Amino acid sequence: MIIDCHAHCNLAEHIRSIDERAYNHMLSTFPSFSLEESKEWHALFHPRKTVRSLRFPSVFQGIDHRAANLYLTEQSDTQDRIALYGLPEDPDYTVGMLGHPRVSALKMYYSYLEPPATKIYQYFPKVVLEAAQARDVPVILHPPRKITACLDQILQLVKDFPRLRVCLAHLSLTKSAVSGLEEAFTAIAQYPLVSFDTALVPSAEVVTMTLRIVGPDRIMYGSDEPLHLIRSVPYTHPERGERLATEYPYHWVDAFEHQEYKHLAVGVTHAHWQALRAIKVAVSALPEREQEVTKQKLFHDNAKQFYGF
Repeated sequence: MIIDCHAHCNLAEHIRSIDERAYNHMLSTFPSFSLEESKEWHALFHPRKTVRSLRFPSVFQGIDHRAANLYLTEQSDTQDRIALYGLPEDPDYTVGMLGHPRVSALKMYYSYLEPPATKIYQYFPKVVLEAAQARDVPVILHPPRKITACLDQILQLVKDFPRLRVCLAHLSLTKSAVSGLEEAFTAIAQYPLVSFDTALVPSAEVVTMTLRIVGPDRIMYGSDEPLHLIRSVPYTHPERGERLATEYPYHWVDAFEHQEYKHLAVGVTHAHWQALRAIKVAVSALPEREQEVTKQKLFHDNAKQFYGF
C-alpha cells in the first residue's frame, strides 16, 4: 500500500476562469482531474499496489474552491483523506470547514492572491493558523519562494505557532541542491513538528540531504498528481533562474526559450518517474539494513501518522 500525500483533484465544472498568469503556468495543463481519472492512473502506474491519497483541489484562483471542497468531502473514497483548500479572503468559511469530519489537513496557496503573496501570513491568515493549531489540523505549506529565500518566514511561523504541525511541500521547493540548502534544512530540523513531502522533486541529491539532516521519520511521498504527468526537466536559465525544459511545446512554455533549451528534455519521461527515481537512489544509498524500513516510512507510515489515514 502506498499513501500519496499530495494530489490535486476537482472537476472541470469547478473551473470558473483561467487568467493569464495561471494559463502561463504549468498548473493549467491539468486544471481538472477527477476521482475517476485518478483511479485509472493509479491502476496504470501502480498495478500491484493500493494507493490511498490526501487530495485537495487545484490551487489557482479561478477554481470554485467551495464546490471543489464539497466534491471531495462528499465523493472521495472513505479510505482517502481531504486537505481543505482554504480561502484567505474568507477566514470564517475556512475555520468553519476545519471541523468537517473528512478534513485532515489545510492547504492554502500564495499564488491564489493577485498579485501573488510574498509573505506566508498574507495567504495563511493568523486567525486560520490559530484555529488549525487548536484543532490539531496540519497545514500543507507551499512557501512563496524556495526554502533558502524564505527560511526566516518559515522559522517565524513555527515559533509563532509552536503546536502547529506543518508539512513543507516539494521538500520546500528544492529541485536541486542550491547554495544554503543544507543550512536551511539543519535549521528546520530543530522543529520536530515540521515534516516534508517529496512532490515533484527530481533530485536524488536533495532527497539524500533531507534524509541525512531531517531523518526518515519526517519525509512523506507525494506525487503532485496530475502535474506528475508532465514531461519536463529543471535547468537554470542564465537570466530567469530555475526553469523547466520540455520537449513537447506546452502552451505555458516560452517559444524562444523552448527552441534554445528543448534539447535538454529530449526523451524525458513523466515527472512521476523522475521523482520516484530520486527517492530510490537516495534510499538505495543507505545501509542495507535501513532501506526497507525507510521505504516503508516514506511511502506509508509517516503519512498515516501525520494525516490520520
